[in-house]
Amino acid sequence: MDKSIIDIHHASYSYPSGTLALDGINLSLPKGKKIALLGGNGAGKSTLMLLLNGVLVPTSGHLSFDDTKYNYKKSKLRELRSKVGLLFSDPDNQLIAPTVYEEISFGLNNLLRDKQRVRAKVEDTLDAFCLHDIQRKTPHDLSAGQKKRVCLASILAMEPEVIICDEPSSSLDPWHTNLTFNYLDSLQEKGKTILISTHDVNLAYSWADHTIILKKGKVLISGASKDVFSKKDIIEEAGLNLPFIIDACNAFIPELKANELPANMDEFKKLLKSTLCTDF
Repeated sequence: MDKSIIDIHHASYSYPSGTLALDGINLSLPKGKKIALLGGNGAGKSTLMLLLNGVLVPTSGHLSFDDTKYNYKKSKLRELRSKVGLLFSDPDNQLIAPTVYEEISFGLNNLLRDKQRVRAKVEDTLDAFCLHDIQRKTPHDLSAGQKKRVCLASILAMEPEVIICDEPSSSLDPWHTNLTFNYLDSLQEKGKTILISTHDVNLAYSWADHTIILKKGKVLISGASKDVFSKKDIIEEAGLNLPFIIDACNAFIPELKANELPANMDEFKKLLKSTLCTDF
């Protein structure tokens, strides 16, 4: 069984309006894994991510990081957020500095005392996200895609243990989407835990090791992605479509077991070639 990095214990959250967004959920995020969070509108995804980062305090229940219960005192929250980074779906809610360079350096200056090290990490981050050309620009004057990249760069520059991204590829073109996910993958290979919220089941299936599906504030299912997406009735209950690869496998090779499902398009093509014909 995978070791968890964040555990949620019987957590509920109600907004001041009385809306119950999360209803007594129990959930563990496996350490060092790529995790996809799915669910329809109103499922509780955004609320859950805000709880993970300490922006919201559960109405009941509690959360723990590496077996230590969340503490919502100011100094402890600062420490938590250096370990659990959060990318909001709307970058305008996150941008605070007058230039892109200062936006990326802001968190690092709060985290590190060595200014030379801060400058080096900012330069590395500008390179990784191809932001050198706009480093002196005002973030609020940028395009939506550029804003998203700047926000993500500012979070990842601090190398938190857990990186939470709400729709990280929204507003990004395919090239910058690949750039972003390549960088997330490189961090996961270094032992970081990555959680993304997405509506794209194909992305979730091919990218994530672990998938969580919420419905009406409850955990519908949580587990290894192949196991989760092999359960057609649960996917339909969540109001989601099956990933293309699984849908195609069900049509062409229905006898496949969950652990035999191809994880990506390359594996799917190989499976079809070996199963259906010799010259595919």
